[in-house]
Amino acid sequence: MRQSQAACSLLTFTLLLIWFTFAGDWLFRFSAQSRFVILIGILVAIGWGIKKWIAPLLSHRESLEEVALIVEQQHHIDNDLVAALQFDQPQSRSWGSTRLTSAVVDYVAEFSRSLNVLEGFSYQKLPRRLLELGAAVLLVTGTILAVPQHTAAFWNRLLLGDARYPTRTQIQSLSVNGEDVPVFYRGKTHQQQIPFGVPIVVRARCEGAVPTVGYATLQGLRNDAVNRIELRPVPNMPGDFQGELSYLTESLRMRIEIGDATSDPGEITIIPLPLVDVTWNVVPPTYAAATLKQDDMEGSSRQIAVLDGSQARLKLVCLNKKLRSARLTTGDTTYDLVATGNIPSGRVSWSLPPNTPFENIRDSLKYEIQVTDYDGLSLESPVAGQIRLKSDRPPRIAATAVTRHVLPSAQPTLDYVAVDDFGIATVTASIQISRARGESSKHDLPLKRIEDQDQPQHNLRDQVRIPLSAYELVKGDDVKVSLRVSDWRGALPGQSAETEPVQFSVTDLSGILTQTGEEDRKSAKQLEEILQRELGISDEKK
Repeated sequence: MRQSQAACSLLTFTLLLIWFTFAGDWLFRFSAQSRFVILIGILVAIGWGIKKWIAPLLSHRESLEEVALIVEQQHHIDNDLVAALQFDQPQSRSWGSTRLTSAVVDYVAEFSRSLNVLEGFSYQKLPRRLLELGAAVLLVTGTILAVPQHTAAFWNRLLLGDARYPTRTQIQSLSVNGEDVPVFYRGKTHQQQIPFGVPIVVRARCEGAVPTVGYATLQGLRNDAVNRIELRPVPNMPGDFQGELSYLTESLRMRIEIGDATSDPGEITIIPLPLVDVTWNVVPPTYAAATLKQDDMEGSSRQIAVLDGSQARLKLVCLNKKLRSARLTTGDTTYDLVATGNIPSGRVSWSLPPNTPFENIRDSLKYEIQVTDYDGLSLESPVAGQIRLKSDRPPRIAATAVTRHVLPSAQPTLDYVAVDDFGIATVTASIQISRARGESSKHDLPLKRIEDQDQPQHNLRDQVRIPLSAYELVKGDDVKVSLRVSDWRGALPGQSAETEPVQFSVTDLSGILTQTGEEDRKSAKQLEEILQRELGISDEKK
């Protein structure tokens, strides 16, 4: 009876355990890892049931004497039954009087004819166990007959296979942003990378019982946030569904649900676009290097101005990831940037290759920079900028003279001031003579030259004497003197600027005295006007 009860209990417990496992797997579609854990749990549960219910029933067997004691207790008789059984053994002859032992045996044999040894024993537990086993068998058999395909799929899945439960709707294909995604996975979960900020377009194709709407369930990988996208039928394409999520900022897990069909969850990883920092280091021409400030030669602005002949050195650094390539386009030409090594922060710096227009800038240059990282992603829009030429202003010069009437052999004095942004190279006098008899001539007279080792000379203030004796002037001739200054630009040709002509009239000594008298009278008149103003002021004060 105990063996039968044990067998019934073990079979009933095992069948119910498997049936509930089947129901749970059908409802929740456990993953292979979960099914492996469940299989281990089933084996552990069966072992626990054997230990708790089966082992106690099978581990104990009553001896003949124990059965006799049970009968004695049931019928309320003395210990004669046990004694008779013991005295009936061959070794009992050595225990004492054989007549006494034989008498006990005969006595028990006599009254045991009317003794019902099975009185008080019940068979009720076995039918109950058989009834429970029958119900479990009926439940399992009914399930197998009702859903045979599901049952076959369950046994495959229980043994860690990749079978799927049949559904009225079948998802034939899936795609995310045009990339095919498996509906069901064998092995590792499918992972798809999508750039940050790019909309997600989900498309599915179904067969069978096609519903009017489907859903894509999105769950964050690092949080419990859940979002659902409706998948609407695509016009004129029966069985096709499409949905879009316009903005995605973090990685997630996605599962497609259309009708009663559900795909395996796949992971969508959001990867950032490259973030670059562009810096230009400007090397000006030699003549301007000593004058420009450091801030004028470095800048992160995309619009910079440089002097003619400058060199612009590019330094590009990606701040958030490694780059596979970088390129700069100017005009119709594209240059591949060169990785020049790590900077102190550990990131790789990219620069221009040799022999580009940026080594000696003669014209304005528009450029675009695009990069590609190891994820195959590029900038959302290229870095665009322009390097324009900054004009080096020509020098400025001004000159004046005290007197405008001179003798033929005089050396009139000119005071002048010359300035330039980066240095003054030469000062030259241009002398134009208009003679009274109608002739004219022009002569250049070098006045000052500043050597390269003395540069830069930004300001120059000086006096120069213009010797007129060499030109054989006579009374009535006119002399116009202009000062011309050239700036310093190293090996490059400089620019020039010229003063307004200062005109001298050639006269004799009487003319000089007359002019001097007129100037004295003008000076006296100006002095008298000053005194009158002062007197007027004094009168007002009084």
